[in-house]
Amino acid sequence: MELNQKVATALNAQLNSEWNASYVYMAMSAYFDDLDFNGFGTWMRGHAKEEMGHAQRIYDFLVARSHKPHFAAIAEPASDFTSPTAAIQAALEHERSVTKQIYALFDLAHAEKEYSTQNMLNWFLAEQVEEEDLFQSILKKVEAASESKWHMFALDREVGGG
Repeated sequence: MELNQKVATALNAQLNSEWNASYVYMAMSAYFDDLDFNGFGTWMRGHAKEEMGHAQRIYDFLVARSHKPHFAAIAEPASDFTSPTAAIQAALEHERSVTKQIYALFDLAHAEKEYSTQNMLNWFLAEQVEEEDLFQSILKKVEAASESKWHMFALDREVGGG
């Protein structure tokens, strides 16, 4: 069954948004690596890879529904922040923005009676709850540690898995 055109267009936009998110997190990784917070750099690269996986999930869905994905230009992301706290806050705000995008997609799929799209998007709805919770948790830790370089380096090791 061919995909509803309105939904296909919106999914293509989300596909590109997911690629953009990967690019945003790679730029944040570079910011943290430049500060020698390599744990945060590694963590952000992990999120960049995860966002590519999200894009692939949408890509595969579009192809399975006989729709050729369309790729748009990706804007240059911010790569300089006033502090690690500001970078993590920006990442949290980015995740909140993605959540709103997924909600809008789900609303559209519901309105257009695209049941298989709604089913696919349920995974994204659950994923966004996890992502916002994780980034909020990390932000609280960074805010608590930010006054002390020693605490920030200890948190950096924790976030980086080391």
